[in-house]
Amino acid sequence: MKKYIGDFFVACVALWLTSMILGPRMEFADFGSIVMAAVFIGLLYFILTPILNIMTSFVFLFLSRFLVSDLILIVVRESEGQLYIASYWWAILAALIISLLTSVIYRVAGRK
Repeated sequence: MKKYIGDFFVACVALWLTSMILGPRMEFADFGSIVMAAVFIGLLYFILTPILNIMTSFVFLFLSRFLVSDLILIVVRESEGQLYIASYWWAILAALIISLLTSVIYRVAGRK
């Protein structure tokens, strides 16, 4: 349970930092919308990860996960209504930044 709470906290921080980096190209309405986006993204990853592990080979695993991250951001944008991303290309950049920030946060924290 502690692991999931830590992952949730890291996701919230990565989303917030990404919105700060991208400025007006990715904005949340308030802090509550960041929390809701992190919950929604976590649930989608929980559901999609086993499916992705079955469907993809090791060669395309990173690429498919990266594209799924992008698509999940688009789904969150469309369903939640409190997240603004300027375009699909900005969503791709946001997915890349979130991935990098998450890796950095885990390395600094000594995890993974």
